[in-house]
Amino acid sequence: MAKFLIVHPNLDIYGGGERVCHHIIKALVAHNQQVELLAFDFNETLYGEIMGEKLPSGITVHTLGKREIVEADPPLSVYKRRQNITRLLKKYKTTAQYDYTFSTQTLSAFETTLFDKADKNIAYVHFPEIPYDYEHSKRNKRMYLWLYKKLLERHIGELDLLFCNSNYTKAMTQKYWKRFGINEPIIAYPPVETPFWSDKPLEKRSNCVVYVARFVPQKRHEILKQLATAFPQLEFISIGLLRDTEQAWFEDFSKTLPANYTLKPNLSEKELIATLQNSTIYVHLMEGEHFGIAPMEALASGCVTFVHNSGGSGEFVPPEFRWESFEDLKMKIAKLVDTPNPYASWNKQREMLQEKISVLRPEKFEEQIWSHTESLMRTDRKISE
Repeated sequence: MAKFLIVHPNLDIYGGGERVCHHIIKALVAHNQQVELLAFDFNETLYGEIMGEKLPSGITVHTLGKREIVEADPPLSVYKRRQNITRLLKKYKTTAQYDYTFSTQTLSAFETTLFDKADKNIAYVHFPEIPYDYEHSKRNKRMYLWLYKKLLERHIGELDLLFCNSNYTKAMTQKYWKRFGINEPIIAYPPVETPFWSDKPLEKRSNCVVYVARFVPQKRHEILKQLATAFPQLEFISIGLLRDTEQAWFEDFSKTLPANYTLKPNLSEKELIATLQNSTIYVHLMEGEHFGIAPMEALASGCVTFVHNSGGSGEFVPPEFRWESFEDLKMKIAKLVDTPNPYASWNKQREMLQEKISVLRPEKFEEQIWSHTESLMRTDRKISE
C-alpha cells in the first residue's frame, strides 16, 4: 500500500474536473491505497450533494484555508498569488508524508512545490493552459506570462505519468511539453455519472433545447438567447452554476429574455438530469472546448447534441452535428426540426453512439486510471529492489 496525495486546489467549484478527481480517489481507494486530499475550501456535505455520493471513507482532507486568503490585486497578481500559495504549501510539506502526488486539476506552477518529496508524480491534464495562453497572447501578455511559464516548465520533466481528457488535449500537451522529456500521455476520457444514461425515445420528450455551462460571460449564453428568438416554436433553457461574483452580470443578462427562453441557475444534479432526459436537443456553445463534460452528459442522456467543430467533443459527436458559425448552427437546427421525421438521422446513429460513448462510464475510467497507475508503481518497486 502506498500513500497518494491528491492535489486539487479549487474543490469549491464543482464541475467535470472535480468529478475526475472524485473518481480517481475512488479508483485508488478501491485498490486499498492510502489517499489524502489537498485543497482550499472543502464542504463535505456540499461535496456529497454535488457528486451524488460521499467522499470515500478514510480520506484525510488537508485544507489550506479559503481561496480568498491567497488572492492578490494587480500588478503582477498571478505572481503574488503563486507566492502566497507556495508559502502555504511549503508550510504544509514540512510535516507531510506521501509516496505519490496526483494532480487532478490543470497543472499550475505552484503545485510543483510538492514534487520533490514524492517518489513519483502523476497528473491529469485537462489542458496545458499556461503555454497555450502564452503562445496566443499579444506581446504585453506574453511578457507578463513568460516567467510563470518558465517556473512551470522547470518541473514538467518530473512528471512520471500523465493522463489527458481527449486526443485534442494530448496533442497540445505533447506540442508544449514533449521537449521536457514527458512520457506520452494516456487518454482517459472524463466519466459521465451513471444516472445521466438514458434510452428514452426522443419522440416522447419535450421540444426543448438545452445548454449547460457556468453563468459567466465567457460561456456565451447570449447565443442561446439569439436561437430562442430565431425558433419561437421551441423551448430554450440555460442551466449553470451561478456564483455571487457574477450576480450583477446575471441580472443584467436576465432582462428582456424571449418568452421561450428560461434561465435555471444552480440546479441540483437530479434536476439537471431530469431536464436533459426530457429534452430533445443540446447545443454546446463554446469553441475549442478541451473536452466538455456537459455535451457528453447530454449524449449519454440521449439528446441530439450539437458541438462546435473544434476541441475534444468532436471525438464523439458525428460531423453533421458539429457547427462552424452561428448561422451554421441555426441552419442545422432548422434542418433538424423542419423535416417530417426530424430525429431519423440521429436515431440511425444512436446505437453506434451509445457504444462509442460507453468508454465514458465511471467504471471504465476508474479501471484505466488504476491500470496505468499500478503499472507505474510496479516499475517503481522494481527500480528500488
